[in-house]
Amino acid sequence: KKDLLLYYPYHSFEHFIHFLYEAVHNPETREIMVTQYRVAENSAVINTLIAAAQNGKKVTVFVELKARFDEENNMSTAERMEQAGIRIIYSIPGLKVHAKVAVILRKDTEDGCKRRDFAYLSTGNFNEKTARIYSDMALLTSNAELITDINKVFAVLEGKLAGPTFRHLLVARFNMVPELTRMIHREIEHVKAGRKGRIVLKMNGLHDQNMINELYNASENGVEIDLIVRGICCLVPNQSYSANIRVTRIVDMFLEHSRVWYFLNDGQEDLFLTSADWMRRNLNRRIETAFPILDPDLKREIIDILNIQLSDNVKACYLDGELRNNFKCDDNPVKVRSQLAIYDYLRNKSIR
Repeated sequence: KKDLLLYYPYHSFEHFIHFLYEAVHNPETREIMVTQYRVAENSAVINTLIAAAQNGKKVTVFVELKARFDEENNMSTAERMEQAGIRIIYSIPGLKVHAKVAVILRKDTEDGCKRRDFAYLSTGNFNEKTARIYSDMALLTSNAELITDINKVFAVLEGKLAGPTFRHLLVARFNMVPELTRMIHREIEHVKAGRKGRIVLKMNGLHDQNMINELYNASENGVEIDLIVRGICCLVPNQSYSANIRVTRIVDMFLEHSRVWYFLNDGQEDLFLTSADWMRRNLNRRIETAFPILDPDLKREIIDILNIQLSDNVKACYLDGELRNNFKCDDNPVKVRSQLAIYDYLRNKSIR
């Protein structure tokens, strides 16, 4: 009926397992396609996919063998899946697949009408163990245009499509960097036209010099930029060329792992969730996906969560011009610990 968002670990990963389980036992399911980067040992996801194959469903899994520290586990799970009749596509030489995507394709009705397919796109891995301690976001959707784009991603992975065009998805090595650059330049044009320019980016690492230079350029042109970067950040704030950029780092109970891109776009507020950090390897040498949040209610939720994180004055640090962490010291008597505040926010929404 509508798109749904899951916020791990505030929501249970069991929702995704149940989603797969229903596909296994639904006679309308034609095929299940999944990317595998990191999964738990004795993974419930893999066990459910094996059950699907044993139940007569066509199952295709793209296995990334070059997932650092998980190579052995990925090899052993791939062998188990192959033995169960699952079609395995192994990683592409010289290229990592880091996208976290699953799609359920359904049979047409008896009168030839097409049933809706379902998809799941995430900022994090299909791993029920890390989902308890990693903060990630995931979208459940039956949007036909998004699913068409997802099917093109799998066609690329299968070697069936060399030069895809995407309507909604941003896919690294194809349209991701050009679209990101275009959206940054659009914020600059809004400022030049007397409107407000605003960008908020949340990620694990910021290395890519080309994208950093684009952010410097936006800052020099008056675009207000907030970055939430958990790990390595090579952008230097508090300089003449970065005067409009603030860098926040949050370290708390859960590992901040979600990647979120927000562009004000003169009030239209374009918002993407993604598997990609702004690192040269992610943007140029991997298959990554960024997917738009199209439902206005879900968009508002994510923006609220970003604002909660930017308001954190308990576990948040600012990066200074020497790239040193400085705990926030503000005069606000209200203490905001963002991970607890997000839990309360989501709990209150579920009660309503």
